[in-house]
Amino acid sequence: MKAQDRILKAADRVFGEMGFDAATVRKIADISKTNKALIHYHFGSKEGLFESVLDHYFEELSQNLYGAMIRNGPLSDRMERMFDRYLDFLEKNRNFVHIVQREINGGKQMERVIAHMIPLFQFVLQGIREAYPKTRAGNFSAEHLLVSGYGMIITYFACSGIVEKLIGSDPMSPKNLQTRKNHLYRMFEIIIRALDS
Repeated sequence: MKAQDRILKAADRVFGEMGFDAATVRKIADISKTNKALIHYHFGSKEGLFESVLDHYFEELSQNLYGAMIRNGPLSDRMERMFDRYLDFLEKNRNFVHIVQREINGGKQMERVIAHMIPLFQFVLQGIREAYPKTRAGNFSAEHLLVSGYGMIITYFACSGIVEKLIGSDPMSPKNLQTRKNHLYRMFEIIIRALDS
Protein backbone atom coordinates (compact mmCIF):
# COMPACT_ATOMS: atom_id res chain seq x y z
CA MET A 1 0.00 0.00 0.00
CA LYS A 2 1.34 3.43 -0.94
CA ALA A 3 2.23 5.87 1.83
CA GLN A 4 -0.59 8.23 0.84
CA ASP A 5 -3.14 5.42 1.11
CA ARG A 6 -1.74 4.32 4.47
CA ILE A 7 -2.04 7.89 5.72
CA LEU A 8 -5.67 8.14 4.58
CA LYS A 9 -6.52 4.80 6.19
CA ALA A 10 -4.88 5.83 9.47
CA ALA A 11 -6.55 9.25 9.37
CA ASP A 12 -9.93 7.62 8.84
CA ARG A 13 -9.37 5.49 11.94
CA VAL A 14 -8.05 8.33 14.12
CA PHE A 15 -10.71 10.85 13.06
CA GLY A 16 -13.38 8.18 13.61
CA GLU A 17 -12.14 7.28 17.08
CA MET A 18 -11.07 10.71 18.35
CA GLY A 19 -12.71 13.36 16.20
CA PHE A 20 -10.95 16.13 14.32
CA ASP A 21 -10.14 18.24 17.37
CA ALA A 22 -8.47 15.50 19.41
CA ALA A 23 -6.73 13.82 16.47
CA THR A 24 -3.05 14.61 15.99
CA VAL A 25 -0.86 14.39 12.92
CA ARG A 26 1.69 12.55 15.08
CA LYS A 27 -0.85 9.82 15.95
CA ILE A 28 -1.78 9.45 12.28
CA ALA A 29 1.91 9.29 11.31
CA ASP A 30 2.57 6.60 13.93
CA ILE A 31 -0.33 4.42 12.79
CA SER A 32 0.47 4.87 9.09
CA LYS A 33 4.18 4.22 9.73
CA THR A 34 5.07 7.49 8.02
CA ASN A 35 6.09 10.86 9.44
CA LYS A 36 4.56 14.29 9.93
CA ALA A 37 6.61 15.80 7.09
CA LEU A 38 5.21 13.28 4.61
CA ILE A 39 1.66 13.95 5.78
CA HIS A 40 2.17 17.68 5.34
CA TYR A 41 3.75 17.09 1.93
CA HIS A 42 0.73 15.13 0.65
CA PHE A 43 -2.09 16.94 2.46
CA GLY A 44 -0.73 20.31 3.62
CA SER A 45 -2.25 20.22 7.10
CA LYS A 46 -4.51 18.26 9.41
CA GLU A 47 -7.43 20.17 7.84
CA GLY A 48 -6.30 19.13 4.36
CA LEU A 49 -6.07 15.52 5.47
CA PHE A 50 -9.53 15.68 7.03
CA GLU A 51 -10.92 17.16 3.81
CA SER A 52 -9.31 14.34 1.81
CA VAL A 53 -10.94 11.75 4.08
CA LEU A 54 -14.31 13.48 3.63
CA ASP A 55 -13.83 13.81 -0.13
CA HIS A 56 -13.16 10.09 -0.40
CA TYR A 57 -16.26 9.21 1.59
CA PHE A 58 -18.62 11.65 -0.08
CA GLU A 59 -17.41 10.80 -3.58
CA GLU A 60 -18.25 7.14 -2.99
CA LEU A 61 -21.53 7.95 -1.25
CA SER A 62 -22.59 10.41 -3.98
CA GLN A 63 -21.95 7.88 -6.73
CA ASN A 64 -24.01 5.29 -4.86
CA LEU A 65 -26.97 7.54 -4.06
CA TYR A 66 -27.07 9.39 -7.38
CA GLY A 67 -26.83 6.04 -9.18
CA ALA A 68 -29.80 4.72 -7.21
CA MET A 69 -32.00 7.77 -7.78
CA ILE A 70 -31.34 8.53 -11.46
CA ARG A 71 -32.41 5.11 -12.71
CA ASN A 72 -35.89 4.85 -14.15
CA GLY A 73 -38.77 3.44 -12.20
CA PRO A 74 -41.19 4.46 -9.48
CA LEU A 75 -39.86 6.46 -6.54
CA SER A 76 -40.45 3.50 -4.21
CA ASP A 77 -38.03 1.35 -6.24
CA ARG A 78 -35.45 4.12 -6.43
CA MET A 79 -35.69 4.81 -2.70
CA GLU A 80 -35.34 1.11 -1.93
CA ARG A 81 -32.15 1.01 -4.02
CA MET A 82 -30.95 4.14 -2.23
CA PHE A 83 -31.60 2.61 1.21
CA ASP A 84 -29.74 -0.53 0.11
CA ARG A 85 -26.73 1.39 -1.09
CA TYR A 86 -26.66 3.76 1.87
CA LEU A 87 -26.80 0.96 4.43
CA ASP A 88 -24.16 -1.02 2.52
CA PHE A 89 -21.94 2.08 2.47
CA LEU A 90 -22.38 2.68 6.21
CA GLU A 91 -21.75 -0.97 7.03
CA LYS A 92 -18.52 -0.90 5.02
CA ASN A 93 -17.40 2.53 6.30
CA ARG A 94 -18.15 2.42 10.02
CA ASN A 95 -15.96 5.42 10.90
CA PHE A 96 -17.92 7.66 8.54
CA VAL A 97 -20.90 7.91 10.88
CA HIS A 98 -18.72 8.80 13.86
CA ILE A 99 -16.75 11.40 11.91
CA VAL A 100 -19.86 13.09 10.51
CA GLN A 101 -21.94 12.95 13.70
CA ARG A 102 -19.15 14.36 15.83
CA GLU A 103 -18.53 17.28 13.46
CA ILE A 104 -22.16 18.23 12.79
CA ASN A 105 -22.73 18.36 16.54
CA GLY A 106 -20.46 21.36 16.95
CA GLY A 107 -17.05 20.20 15.73
CA LYS A 108 -14.65 22.64 14.09
CA GLN A 109 -15.26 21.01 10.72
CA MET A 110 -19.06 21.24 10.90
CA GLU A 111 -19.40 23.61 7.93
CA ARG A 112 -17.15 21.43 5.80
CA VAL A 113 -19.24 18.33 6.54
CA ILE A 114 -22.50 20.18 5.91
CA ALA A 115 -21.16 21.49 2.59
CA HIS A 116 -20.73 17.88 1.48
CA MET A 117 -24.13 16.74 2.76
CA ILE A 118 -26.44 19.48 1.47
CA PRO A 119 -26.08 18.69 -2.27
CA LEU A 120 -26.95 15.04 -1.59
CA PHE A 121 -29.97 16.01 0.48
CA GLN A 122 -31.14 18.50 -2.16
CA PHE A 123 -30.86 15.86 -4.88
CA VAL A 124 -33.02 13.41 -2.92
CA LEU A 125 -35.51 16.18 -2.03
CA GLN A 126 -35.89 17.04 -5.70
CA GLY A 127 -36.63 13.41 -6.57
CA ILE A 128 -39.26 13.14 -3.84
CA ARG A 129 -40.95 16.42 -4.80
CA GLU A 130 -41.06 15.54 -8.49
CA ALA A 131 -42.65 12.15 -7.80
CA TYR A 132 -45.05 13.49 -5.14
CA PRO A 133 -45.93 17.19 -5.51
CA LYS A 134 -47.90 17.11 -2.23
CA THR A 135 -44.53 16.77 -0.43
CA ARG A 136 -43.78 20.43 -1.13
CA ALA A 137 -45.43 21.39 2.19
CA GLY A 138 -47.47 20.06 5.09
CA ASN A 139 -47.25 16.93 7.20
CA PHE A 140 -45.60 15.01 4.38
CA SER A 141 -43.08 17.68 3.41
CA ALA A 142 -40.11 16.23 1.59
CA GLU A 143 -37.73 17.83 4.08
CA HIS A 144 -39.34 16.04 7.03
CA LEU A 145 -39.54 12.76 5.13
CA LEU A 146 -35.83 13.04 4.39
CA VAL A 147 -34.93 13.91 7.99
CA SER A 148 -37.02 10.97 9.23
CA GLY A 149 -35.39 8.56 6.79
CA TYR A 150 -31.93 9.87 7.61
CA GLY A 151 -32.61 9.48 11.32
CA MET A 152 -33.89 5.92 10.94
CA ILE A 153 -30.73 4.96 9.10
CA ILE A 154 -28.04 6.92 10.95
CA THR A 155 -29.30 6.21 14.47
CA TYR A 156 -28.93 2.48 13.89
CA PHE A 157 -25.21 2.94 13.16
CA ALA A 158 -24.39 5.88 15.44
CA CYS A 159 -26.04 4.19 18.44
CA SER A 160 -25.12 0.60 17.62
CA GLY A 161 -24.10 -0.08 21.24
CA ILE A 162 -27.59 0.82 22.47
CA VAL A 163 -29.22 -1.02 19.56
CA GLU A 164 -27.24 -4.14 20.47
CA LYS A 165 -28.62 -4.02 24.02
CA LEU A 166 -32.16 -3.52 22.69
CA ILE A 167 -32.13 -6.36 20.17
CA GLY A 168 -29.83 -8.68 22.10
CA SER A 169 -27.41 -9.35 19.26
CA ASP A 170 -24.86 -7.65 17.00
CA PRO A 171 -26.73 -5.03 14.95
CA MET A 172 -24.03 -5.26 12.27
CA SER A 173 -24.52 -8.97 11.62
CA PRO A 174 -25.68 -9.72 8.06
CA LYS A 175 -29.02 -11.00 9.40
CA ASN A 176 -29.72 -7.87 11.47
CA LEU A 177 -28.62 -5.53 8.69
CA GLN A 178 -31.02 -7.26 6.30
CA THR A 179 -33.78 -7.03 8.90
CA ARG A 180 -33.05 -3.31 9.21
CA LYS A 181 -33.26 -2.88 5.43
CA ASN A 182 -36.56 -4.76 5.32
CA HIS A 183 -37.93 -2.59 8.12
CA LEU A 184 -36.96 0.58 6.23
CA TYR A 185 -38.62 -0.73 3.06
CA ARG A 186 -41.86 -1.38 4.96
CA MET A 187 -41.79 2.03 6.63
CA PHE A 188 -41.26 3.70 3.28
CA GLU A 189 -44.09 1.65 1.71
CA ILE A 190 -46.44 2.97 4.41
CA ILE A 191 -45.43 6.53 3.56
CA ILE A 192 -45.83 5.92 -0.19
CA ARG A 193 -49.33 4.49 0.37
CA ALA A 194 -50.25 7.59 2.38
CA LEU A 195 -48.90 9.84 -0.40
CA ASP A 196 -50.81 7.87 -3.04
CA SER A 197 -54.13 8.12 -1.17
